[in-house]
Amino acid sequence: SVVVVQHPNGRIGSGFYVDNETVLTNYHVVEGSEFHEIGLFNGSETFGKVSASNISLDLALIKVQQRGVPVTLYSGDRLPIGATVDAIGHPQGLEYSLTRGTISGIRRMASLYDPGGKLVRFIQSDVAINPGNSGGPLFIGDEVVGVNDWKLADTDLEGLSFSMHISEVKKFLEKHGF
Repeated sequence: SVVVVQHPNGRIGSGFYVDNETVLTNYHVVEGSEFHEIGLFNGSETFGKVSASNISLDLALIKVQQRGVPVTLYSGDRLPIGATVDAIGHPQGLEYSLTRGTISGIRRMASLYDPGGKLVRFIQSDVAINPGNSGGPLFIGDEVVGVNDWKLADTDLEGLSFSMHISEVKKFLEKHGF
């Protein structure tokens, strides 16, 4: 269900199928281009066109030519602090890397991409995410609980990663007919 999203300028990010023909990723992964090459786990490639985006949530949908298997979205009411989570992505081009960590908190914070806008809900974890992980899924078990978005990088800080909370993802998907 996880894919490589290749930007025409050479950047890569991650994404995942939310239905048979639609991939969800971060807005900043697709920003600046309407069309993207999508790499699939089996080694094949397809193309897609951005069909919806939200800068504040840093989310985008890509309608793709090749069908895929959609993920299962988290069905619980609350995310448990201390739960083990897994991120799948392509950090620095190392495709389909899996990292594991723990949910540290749920935070309402300003969006990096819309700093004057409304606060959005993020999952804070210590999962290692790096360039190429953006747009990939954050799992508890086999259910997606978030979309990997950004990390704090500083010489004095370690283990502060942020993923768009599943409640924000579901609102975005519902708004666009999913």
